[in-house]
Amino acid sequence: MGSTRRAFSSAFDVNWRSLAPVTGLITAIPVVVVFGVGLVLHNPRAAITMAVGANLVAIVSLVGAPKLPLRLALLDAVALGMSVMFGTITGGHPWLHTALLVPWCFAAGMSVIFGQTQAVLGSQAIVAYVVLGRFSGSALTAVHLGLLVTLGAVVEVGALLVLRLPPTLRYQRAMVSTALSNLAQYAAAPTETSAFGVLVSIDAAQQVLSPLSLLGRSDDRDLRAIVDQARRARLDFTTLAGLRARLAELDTTVLDEVHDALVAVADGVTQLSLTVRRPGQSNSWRDNSTQLQRVIDNLESRLAVGGFDVDVQTLMAQVLAHLDALGGQLRSIGHLVERDSSDASHGAWRLDVRWGGLSAARWRDNFNLFRDNLRRDSSAFRHAIRLVVAVLLATALAHWLNLPRGYWVAFAVAVMLKPDYSTLLRRGVGRVVGTALGASLAAVAVSELHPSYALTTVLIGVLATVAYTTWPASFSVAIGLVTALVLIMLSVSTTNSVGTALDRLLDVVLGAVISAATYLAWPSSPAQDVRNAESALFSALARYVDEVLKFSFGDEVDSKSVAGRSRTAHFRYATAEAAVGRSLEEPSATRSNPQVERGLLSSGLRILRATHALRFEAERDATTSTTPALEDLRRALVAALDNLGEAEPAPVVTSPRGAFRFASADLSLHDAPASIALNLDELVNAINTASHLIAS
Repeated sequence: MGSTRRAFSSAFDVNWRSLAPVTGLITAIPVVVVFGVGLVLHNPRAAITMAVGANLVAIVSLVGAPKLPLRLALLDAVALGMSVMFGTITGGHPWLHTALLVPWCFAAGMSVIFGQTQAVLGSQAIVAYVVLGRFSGSALTAVHLGLLVTLGAVVEVGALLVLRLPPTLRYQRAMVSTALSNLAQYAAAPTETSAFGVLVSIDAAQQVLSPLSLLGRSDDRDLRAIVDQARRARLDFTTLAGLRARLAELDTTVLDEVHDALVAVADGVTQLSLTVRRPGQSNSWRDNSTQLQRVIDNLESRLAVGGFDVDVQTLMAQVLAHLDALGGQLRSIGHLVERDSSDASHGAWRLDVRWGGLSAARWRDNFNLFRDNLRRDSSAFRHAIRLVVAVLLATALAHWLNLPRGYWVAFAVAVMLKPDYSTLLRRGVGRVVGTALGASLAAVAVSELHPSYALTTVLIGVLATVAYTTWPASFSVAIGLVTALVLIMLSVSTTNSVGTALDRLLDVVLGAVISAATYLAWPSSPAQDVRNAESALFSALARYVDEVLKFSFGDEVDSKSVAGRSRTAHFRYATAEAAVGRSLEEPSATRSNPQVERGLLSSGLRILRATHALRFEAERDATTSTTPALEDLRRALVAALDNLGEAEPAPVVTSPRGAFRFASADLSLHDAPASIALNLDELVNAINTASHLIAS
């Protein structure tokens, strides 16, 4: 019941800061144009077909924002046309029309393994088949309808490509501002808070500042530098979170001052984020920088007096080093913001024109991925089978009940049924709520206004713009407006608009019930997905730990390689966290032990943070010379992590704790910095904890 309440609550949430009016307007223009042209030519059916094709590509572009690969956009256009063509050709033979749905649905279901955008393309192919291809016709008619929907889709793609003009930097500033704001929120957050959301927003800011997005502009260099500083600050904050958690176990008397220092940094970054969004706005970041330095000075004075445990002294030395680095990053961002140019206006997301992904190696990889998921325990395979069964069931039920527009039941199933229960629940509730609101809006608008072709086109333009504007802010609101948009499109060829709206609502509710019942009848066990995500996490941590320990033990390492290992580990952690989160929303009969999964996540985060701490200490020359015992320790830690990354972990050959005890003498004899032993101790404890949890 808790999941259902959360789903209903989220259906009414609107993130007003995510509204994208320029994106909405640019995306809506082609839909309005093709619809209006069709009406001018006195061909309502062509107008609706082309506009639906353009609308479907518009939705894909919003799902794939901020960049949609051109090859996927054109693939969608072609797939829509082929779906309509085959649907129309087989429409006169119900058994063949239904039989062809089976491979269509199976392929669409399996497409989830390639990503969210590809999954949407698969769902849209089913929609085009069951909705636009539902009428029987000759081969010539089928080709004609297929070309119309493809034409509408290509017009949408072409418009987005043509409108890919060199933008000014207002949109880019907004993205950088959001990244800084998220960074500030994370600064003094509880130590268990994940930093992945900050990483995603920084990546998004960097993406819209890419040379491809800006077509070679060079006046974004200050914003690029700000993003670079924010990325480094995120690592410092992440490492500090681990150090704060360990301090909380040893001595809490200094935590308040550390928190005050982080709040000072957060307030300064918040001020700067506002100035990035609105250049010229005054702020007080310099006061925050002064406050930070004051706290650092006080902490250094307290440590100089003494009276603290040796481990606390070592931890605090690292804390102060990171706070000092954050002070430098705050000043650097402040100076960059002050120097940054202020003449920019809003731009929209850009179509990615690079034609990648068609190499033979990529095709082989995709085929192997598809083949590897053709097994009963694969969530993608189970989703594909459920989708086939649910769409066929929806088609049969609509026929049995003699529903006037029963194709919408299969449509609802195609867009609602998801590979996991939590997404199915949230999207299902959001779509039902949105459809109810959108159908009501369309019914009232058409029945009260009785719009002409010209007014209908205006309504389509307004609804499309507002729907695409609100897409990133609220799924329920956006899908409701898209529902109203489609119903008003259909009003040019139907007379009973209220009946059409009621039919749409009834069919969507039936589709939601069928989707939920099909999933619950044969749910996907999240255990395998969770285990795969955890295996990938620990394998990535093994590579990161290996690189950092080589660095700490005096070897030369490639800084880019270390950064890449760190980044991969962060993404793997976020994937594992999401997988565990989804598993907790699944029916209790299919879930694994939540305490074990949370414990493994916690251990993974501890390993990541301890490795960060070792890395940053090594970058400050806090290293030691390697010895056979230290090499054995490195190999033991990496081997233990690699073992955790196996599908079925085996008992470890060398105990990390034993290897650490054996190497401790070398750390003392070589006068290694105390921080190395302390961070290694945390690393060993976290790995041992994960090993015990896996074995339990």
